[in-house]
Amino acid sequence: MITVVLCSDEGYVDKAAAVMASTICHSETPEALHFYLLGYNLSANTHQQLYQWFSSLPASLTVIEAENNSWPELAFGRFGPAAMLRLGMHNWLPMSCRKVIYLDCDLVVLDDIANLLSFDMQNAPLACVANLQGTDQSRMGLDYRNYFNSGVLVVDLAGWKARNVLDQVEQLLKQHDYTLDYPDQDALNVIFLDWHRLPMRWNMQPYAYAAVEKSVAHYADWQEELDHATRHPAIIHFIGSRKLWHANSRHPLADLYRHYHSLTPWQPSIRYPSPSLQQRLKHALSWFKNRRRRQRLKFVPVMQLPSHKKDSPT
Repeated sequence: MITVVLCSDEGYVDKAAAVMASTICHSETPEALHFYLLGYNLSANTHQQLYQWFSSLPASLTVIEAENNSWPELAFGRFGPAAMLRLGMHNWLPMSCRKVIYLDCDLVVLDDIANLLSFDMQNAPLACVANLQGTDQSRMGLDYRNYFNSGVLVVDLAGWKARNVLDQVEQLLKQHDYTLDYPDQDALNVIFLDWHRLPMRWNMQPYAYAAVEKSVAHYADWQEELDHATRHPAIIHFIGSRKLWHANSRHPLADLYRHYHSLTPWQPSIRYPSPSLQQRLKHALSWFKNRRRRQRLKFVPVMQLPSHKKDSPT
């Protein structure tokens, strides 16, 4: 069994569904996939929609209503309470779960997710990908090479539980007066200094394009790996303020996310703010750059969900 964990509230459940759809599309053994969706105040209708959708899919799903009311709303910042649910995943997942894959809701999976479990973690409790441009790691006393992005995690649950993650995060948030820019990611980086680094293609972040095109000096040792990640991404992580469901998203592979979203029971929820003249000019100028970046993709993703009618319970 391949255990995949996501977290969502009502506003993100359709995004979580798009992630699950892309994961199923690219799995060589989709019947071995079991998704656990940790939900924050999901409606009964949403529960029904999810289970009805999965009744026609080879993968399986368990939705767990989870919550943590011990922290003030200030601790969550712009991310919302649902984003913090993963910190207590060991409290809600079955005892049979030993190693799990955690995925954020703003990404697309383009490779067999089972391959993530094949890496030798060398006894580390966590395996993940180094974070690229966008955060000031020094504020946590960490070098940029030793700071990971927490959007894709392979978690040894025993090691996770042994670190008392929830308690440690709470202490760190209080220590910093709840002012951390990325509260859970920052805290996890302090707690798990002994994380195992995965190849960049398993969390291909937008800055990888610029790092390759500009041959950024402090990523010189990673140039070949970053180049491979942009050509053969296993997971595309759409981090940044412009999300895929924003009309002004300029990510070159935004259409991939929108396609996998179209395979879910949810209608597109793209927001259409009125673009300024400056924004329209930026869109026009970025068209050629995005076309060049799209052309770096050297394989054709799987675009259809496998059909599988589950047996009716007797």
